[in-house]
Amino acid sequence: MRTCNVLISTFMLAAVRVLACPSCTDNFTANGPNAGVGESYSWSVLFLLGVPLSIVGVFTFFIVRRLRDAQ
Repeated sequence: MRTCNVLISTFMLAAVRVLACPSCTDNFTANGPNAGVGESYSWSVLFLLGVPLSIVGVFTFFIVRRLRDAQ
């Protein structure tokens, strides 16, 4: 178990250094001319991850609620 925790911690800390490819990092920095594009990519990733999770969560909620009402 301890080995698993160490591996997970190592990968989480390493992920901070690998935020984007060099091209994206250079072109879409906060002060660069394409800063809005980089921020748009970030928001689109959040929405693409959030919408399916929300749909699955609502679907699961209604199924659990129906099962509890049936009992």
